[in-house]
Amino acid sequence: MVSEKREPPEKNISIMLLDPHGEYLNWSKLLKQTGREWEIFCIDDPDTLISRLEIRHYDAIMLSSSVKDYIELSVLRRAQKIRPETLRFQLGAKLEFPKEMALTLELTHRIFPTPSATEEIAQTIEYLLKVTRLINRPALKRYISQQQKLPAVPQIYQDLTQELNSDSTDARKISAIIERDPTLSAKVIQLVNSSFFGLPRQISHITEAVSMIGTRMLSGLALSNQITSTYPPHKNWKYFSFEKINKRSLLVARLARDICKDAGADKGITEQAFLAGLLHDVGILVMVSQDPASYLKVLQYAVKEEKLLHVAEKKITGVYHGEVGAALMALWNIPTLTVEAILFHPIPQLSEDNSFQPLTAVHVADALIPAAWHSKNTKMNSQLSEAYIERIGHIGDLHRWKLIAYDYKLLMQSN
Repeated sequence: MVSEKREPPEKNISIMLLDPHGEYLNWSKLLKQTGREWEIFCIDDPDTLISRLEIRHYDAIMLSSSVKDYIELSVLRRAQKIRPETLRFQLGAKLEFPKEMALTLELTHRIFPTPSATEEIAQTIEYLLKVTRLINRPALKRYISQQQKLPAVPQIYQDLTQELNSDSTDARKISAIIERDPTLSAKVIQLVNSSFFGLPRQISHITEAVSMIGTRMLSGLALSNQITSTYPPHKNWKYFSFEKINKRSLLVARLARDICKDAGADKGITEQAFLAGLLHDVGILVMVSQDPASYLKVLQYAVKEEKLLHVAEKKITGVYHGEVGAALMALWNIPTLTVEAILFHPIPQLSEDNSFQPLTAVHVADALIPAAWHSKNTKMNSQLSEAYIERIGHIGDLHRWKLIAYDYKLLMQSN
């Protein structure tokens, strides 16, 4: 896990800065004044940056605000494809449109609106490097694959993401992608018509679903369903149902979305919170599917020792469901803030963010909605961290969020 203590500055970090107009020529000097001897390579041409990425690894790339929007998105996409492990940042971005903001948030690890805050930027880079190393460590990938090839990102999700990022996308094209898989289509229709989704009328066609719930939320449902297909429940598992986990995750996603709206979060944050809510417990499904006997020991240990679920998981298996889910989603290039929310949702105090993020909404939603499984001494869901909520400046909103959660709690208790 990421340490709560501030560690000494990391050395030998290499960063490429795409700065066509030379806006940040003194950034390397400012960085040295913080005591960091990092390698900063200033580049003025996008193709040169991509060529260098193809040759060697860099810890991060940074794009200045002078990079034109269409070039910026192209560079970020190409960099993600070539070096998915390399951190991607936007310096001094001025994003005025919700779609533009949502797209950039999906492709970057952070957007720094005030590039002069050198110490804050450096600390964020160090923190995210630790997170990246945590979820990409070989032992965790071996656990996910269990001696098999690591699962590829579902093709339908790739196609949906590509279409969603297109300037000419529409409901008809999105529907056509989902309808290629009749089983997926039927499952999505079943989900959106369930009481867990809360639509005012019945939906009979995928096109209607796209219009009613939006393309990105529908894409998240498709991805969630694909994960269940990749990691099905073991035939001998009887302690809690995967279906109940998934239905509860839908409630967490909806509540997380409502919390974001109440907090005044932008569209990109809200969409990633919904996706993270849908996927926050996929690590549990993976762990049970891969090794049900060990997970039974996890539950037994949690009950006997009165431990939180993630503590019991770590004790018995060496990993906990947040990092298992985050590692799988990082492998599939799911947006970074979504991955961080999955990773830290049971332990948000270990995140070094001090502002409202998808993690905030998912942690609170997961803590407020009753668990899919519980015993007298332990529960599967997160335990609310008021210290974290106070740290990010939202403790005054907690009472209102609890009121928003009331109907969701009743819905979970009645099913």
